[in-house]
Amino acid sequence: MRTPRALFGAAVAVVVVMSVAGGVAASSTVVVRPGDVGTSWLAGSRPGGTSSFVTGPATAPLGVGSLQFTTASSSASAELLNYSFIGTPLANFDAISYRAYRASSSTNPTTQTVALALEVDVNGPDTAGGFATLIFEPDYQSGGNAAMQTDTWQTWDAYQGGNAIWWATKDIPGAPVAFNTFVPWSVILAANPQATIMGGVGLFVGSGWDGQFTGYGDALRIGVGGNTTTYNFEPAAALIVTAPNATAVQGDAIATFVPSYGGFMYGDTAASLTTQPTCATTATSGSPVGPYPITCSGAASANYTITYVPGTLDVVAAATAAPSVLPTEQVGGATATPVSAPTPPPTSADGRLAGNGDTTPLIALLICTVSGILGLLAVERQRRSLRR
Repeated sequence: MRTPRALFGAAVAVVVVMSVAGGVAASSTVVVRPGDVGTSWLAGSRPGGTSSFVTGPATAPLGVGSLQFTTASSSASAELLNYSFIGTPLANFDAISYRAYRASSSTNPTTQTVALALEVDVNGPDTAGGFATLIFEPDYQSGGNAAMQTDTWQTWDAYQGGNAIWWATKDIPGAPVAFNTFVPWSVILAANPQATIMGGVGLFVGSGWDGQFTGYGDALRIGVGGNTTTYNFEPAAALIVTAPNATAVQGDAIATFVPSYGGFMYGDTAASLTTQPTCATTATSGSPVGPYPITCSGAASANYTITYVPGTLDVVAAATAAPSVLPTEQVGGATATPVSAPTPPPTSADGRLAGNGDTTPLIALLICTVSGILGLLAVERQRRSLRR
């Protein structure tokens, strides 16, 4: 027999939108991870009770993990409830099931394992005073103790077409005595047609369980109006944050470093992290040439266990500057084209010009040379005049 279970809570989340396309029932699977705690999922416990997302045990029903529950005494309890069903009439539910695993290390009665809880207002949301928690425990179902096993995953149907046995934490219409109300779902619903979810729906353990308990829950399946959602509980995944390798020129400012990632799950990206990592180096713009470590830190997410891989910054010497070329001198605001002495025309062996057969005295060559020199002198005088 159980003692009244005090209501408790402390937040978790995943908002589910159920839909029917073209009149066809829909089904979906939602992954619930540690980072979801705090929104539409609520986790709670009493001293000695814990819940946590873990890998396994054995081969988990979905994915690689499950939700672990432990209790250390009869007063301990723990729960994880989904609060996205608030306002849903009890009459709209048409499927409730889950998978449970009872560890053989447990010392509490062997008939006890992970159970289900529905927080309802049996009078409906418009009438006060009808809040109660409906409880499903495998022990009270057809088959009872004979159906219970340890160190293996078992499926428990908490609906059974309306025939699954439930009890309540307080007297409700149609239930003669609280904590002795072990009646089918359909009986509770017939006596309380306005019953509506006004709290959480999910898994819980403890509160009156003598001894120590270790168990696991997964694949929580809830159907409303022909639409079924299965919740897959998964632990934090391993995420590797790797610093880049980079090169910097000595004397230049140190650039910002952007890490790379390995291990994101379920469509997550760096933007999914609660806090972004930062990467830094011990080098400065004035550091000597050589290698320096680049390290990253500060990333945070409840959905990941984070490890860091360092990178290296190589500081290299600045390139040697090429020799400067003197600029062309400006004359009168325009670039002056250097004036070269004219190339003397070719001559024959007798001193005459060669080319078209005519002969020119050698004196003609000398006159050309002198003319070129006089031209250069004229340009130089023009330059000096402009400089004044």
